[in-house]
Amino acid sequence: MLISPLARKLCAAQGKDPTKLCGSGPRGRIMAADVRRGSVKGAAKSMPTGNQGTQLADFTTPPTREPKDGYYVYDAEVDMSALADISFPIAVQCEKLLEKRYSVFDYVVRAMVRACMSTEEWTEEKVNVLLFEQQGEQTTALPDAADMSIYRIAREGDQNQPAPQNFRPHIVICDAHTTRAQVAKKLSDDTHPSFALVLRGHTPKVGIRAGRTEPQHHTLPYTFYAAETCVSLAAANRIAAELQVLLFNPVRLLLH
Repeated sequence: MLISPLARKLCAAQGKDPTKLCGSGPRGRIMAADVRRGSVKGAAKSMPTGNQGTQLADFTTPPTREPKDGYYVYDAEVDMSALADISFPIAVQCEKLLEKRYSVFDYVVRAMVRACMSTEEWTEEKVNVLLFEQQGEQTTALPDAADMSIYRIAREGDQNQPAPQNFRPHIVICDAHTTRAQVAKKLSDDTHPSFALVLRGHTPKVGIRAGRTEPQHHTLPYTFYAAETCVSLAAANRIAAELQVLLFNPVRLLLH
């Protein structure tokens, strides 16, 4: 049985049997997120994803509210402490390349794109993303972000490329305090993104400096929206669950 040290510690603290849990890490390794989520073996069908042969539980997350304006709505909160735990070597490399810290926001963008593309129902090959940052005052367009690495997202974000004319985003991501009016102003009347993510907490575009040692808490509240016209409820539920897994377990973002 493969289990991370933190997951083993959580099992002991919570009185859970790790042999009964379904792992989401490489080669089925049980991660801390699996313990917190309580993914029990046999509760859902396992399926291979990616080229690593990792076995992941096919679980879902139901909407937390009634549909709004044609979107399924999911309110969630995720502990991104795992990102902080592995931040040092990543931040060192990123600072060498970008001459500045990397951003948690960049990971969120990559996780959102990957989660939305995880369903076979949504078949867009060129995924346009529109970011609203600095409380909605700054917008950044990421054309064809389907295969962008976290580093490239960080690099493109630093360039603050405004949305070109007639830019139609498939995914919209807003930081805290971005208003609906700010979003509507940047979208044409007939543009309806397939997915949207609104960050609810204190989430400015800052990250973790290389070598930073003091403990930090990275609890990230957010709301995920999936358009009813783009995916079924079942597919939206799976995307919402995949988004949580990716934010809990950033290693999966780094491996792809």
